Amino acid sequence: MHLPRLSSLALVPALAGCVTVGMMKELPPDAGRLALYAAPPDTLVAVAEAAIRQQHLGVADTSRNAGARVVIGSRAPGLFSNGEFVRVRIAPDSAVSSLMAVRVVSQSGSLLDLGHRDGAPRLLVAMDAQLRATALGPWPGMRVRATPQGSNPILGAVLRVTPDTIVLEETPGSKPYTLQISALAGLDVSRGNYRHTREGALIGMFVGGLVGAAIGSATTNSGDPFQALNVFGGVLVGAAGGSLVGGLAGASMRTEVWSPVPIH
Repeated sequence: MHLPRLSSLALVPALAGCVTVGMMKELPPDAGRLALYAAPPDTLVAVAEAAIRQQHLGVADTSRNAGARVVIGSRAPGLFSNGEFVRVRIAPDSAVSSLMAVRVVSQSGSLLDLGHRDGAPRLLVAMDAQLRATALGPWPGMRVRATPQGSNPILGAVLRVTPDTIVLEETPGSKPYTLQISALAGLDVSRGNYRHTREGALIGMFVGGLVGAAIGSATTNSGDPFQALNVFGGVLVGAAGGSLVGGLAGASMRTEVWSPVPIH
């Protein structure tokens, strides 16, 4: 008699636009940012849990799922935040059996939050910092930034790696660069990028509000009894328009996150 009521209660978070641990566990296996590591699954689970805590989240669940290890992290909503959920899925790489494929998904606690900053790149960097250089690669196909001593960085995808050299391809089909690892001042692997939607919207709202206030004031006579109302209306319209324009501008801007690989 009570089963329909209980099942309907399970739908409440989804109807309210709230993310849950169960939702994160049911995401597709290939969802999220991909990183490859030469490390055992148990080690990566412990590293993922530590990295989640470093990002000021709590470990909400650790389980096995279809041959993979899954770690869920969460942070409760606050005054200026909708909260956050992350999923770290650890499974053997389908192409290279000696490597583990780690996929990280970062999701706002609200399904309606369009300005969420992807936290996956920073979480992967936090994982990298806990692992030895031999676990990080770089492996073929990874995007890296190689900096020769006394020269500008070279960005490209790894074609081959030997104990002494790394071969990069800047763009598909371009002439490869063969670099001596001993001659590099630094080597970084890309852990993805994130957008600046929320920051752009906030800046646009502030600037648009100021412009709207100025226009509302300039178009109203000093003796008009509705002057304050006109200025307030200008602020609202300007803030709304500025927020939209700023959010779109911020969404088009990406910051790439790099993680250093010790080579010396």
